[in-house]
Amino acid sequence: MKKWYSYIILALVCIGFASCQDSDMMPQLQTDGRVSVHLQIALPGGDSAQRGATARDFTDGGTDDTTSDQKALSDDDVFVLVFQNGSLIDQVKGLRFDAVTGGTNPSNRTLTGTFVQPETDGNLELVVLTNLVQNQLVDITNSSTLLGIQAFFDGKEGSSPSAIYESLIYQYGSSEWNIQNRRIPMWGTTGTFSLNRANELKKNCNLHRAVAKLGFLINAADAENEGQGIDGFMITGISIKGMMDKGYCVSQAAMSNDHYTIPYVPAAAGTQTITYSDLDVTTSYKDRIYLPEQVIGENPLTIAVSYTYKGKAKTKEIKFDENVIRNHSYLYNITAVTPDDFDVTISYAVEEWKSETINVPTFK
Repeated sequence: MKKWYSYIILALVCIGFASCQDSDMMPQLQTDGRVSVHLQIALPGGDSAQRGATARDFTDGGTDDTTSDQKALSDDDVFVLVFQNGSLIDQVKGLRFDAVTGGTNPSNRTLTGTFVQPETDGNLELVVLTNLVQNQLVDITNSSTLLGIQAFFDGKEGSSPSAIYESLIYQYGSSEWNIQNRRIPMWGTTGTFSLNRANELKKNCNLHRAVAKLGFLINAADAENEGQGIDGFMITGISIKGMMDKGYCVSQAAMSNDHYTIPYVPAAAGTQTITYSDLDVTTSYKDRIYLPEQVIGENPLTIAVSYTYKGKAKTKEIKFDENVIRNHSYLYNITAVTPDDFDVTISYAVEEWKSETINVPTFK
C-alpha cells in the first residue's frame, strides 16, 4: 500500500511541475484580483487617419515629418495611472513593451501590465505618461529616479488628474534641448470607459508631445526637402530670446480634433535666452530647436539670426507672432536675401508636425 502511495505522490508532483512550466510559457488571464491591460499606443507623427490630423501643403507640398527621436519612448520611463470616477486608484504594474516592429521609426507600440481590480463599479480612465525621469520635474522630490516618481504617484492616491498634472512641470535648462539624451515628455489617455468586471482589458491611446519645434529652411520648395540655399548666404547663429524656462508635461487646455490650439503655461515660468552658436547653415536647420508653450501676448518672443551674406556679417531679429503650442512645428523659409536684409515666410503645423503655410510681412 505504501508503494502505491509513493507512486500517487510522485504523479501529483509531476503534474504540478508541468502546470508551473505551462504557466510560465503561456500567458494566462488574471485570476488573482488583477486586471490585465493591453494598450495600443499611437506615437506622435503616425498615420494621419490614426492621429486625427490633416496634412496641409507647405509651398508646393510636402510635410515636416517626425523623426524617430522626436517620438521616442524610454521603456524604463513610462507610467500608466488608473483613475476611477476622476480619482487616482492605482498604477499599472509590470509594464512591458512589445518588440519594435515597422523598422526603426514605428507608428505605434503595445504596452502590457496589470492593476488591481476595483472593488466597485465606475468609470475608469488610463493615463500614459512617458519620459518624466529625464526631464527635471521641479515639484517632485527625487524626480530623476523611477522610484521617486512612482512614490510621488503613490502619494497622490485619491487625487484628480488635474491636481496631479499641475505638479508635472519640467525645467527647460540653460542650454539647447538634445532629444537624443533627453526624450520629450508625452501624455495620452484612453478616455473614460466601463470595466464591466472583466479581467482583461484592451484599449487605445494617442500620445501628445509637451514641446513645439522650430526650424529654418533656406530657399526650400517644401518642408520635406533640404533648402536649396542662396549663393553667399550662411546662418552662423540663432538666439531664442524671451522663451519660457518651464513647461507642463500635460496641457489642461481643451483639444480640438485631437490637437491643441492654445498654450497652457505654468504661472511660475520665467523667460530666458537659448543660443545656438558656431553654425554654418546653408540649406536648413531643422529638428534641433524645441520650445515650451508660450503666450506671445504676455511674453514676446524674438529670434535673432546671425548670418553672413557675400562676406558681410549681420544679425536680423524676427518677432515671433504666433503663440507657441505643444506638438506644433514652426518653420521659417528664407526666400530672398539682399545686402541689407532677407525675406522670410513662416509655416506652422499641428499634431503630426505636418505643414500649413502662413505668409508674414518682411521684417525690417
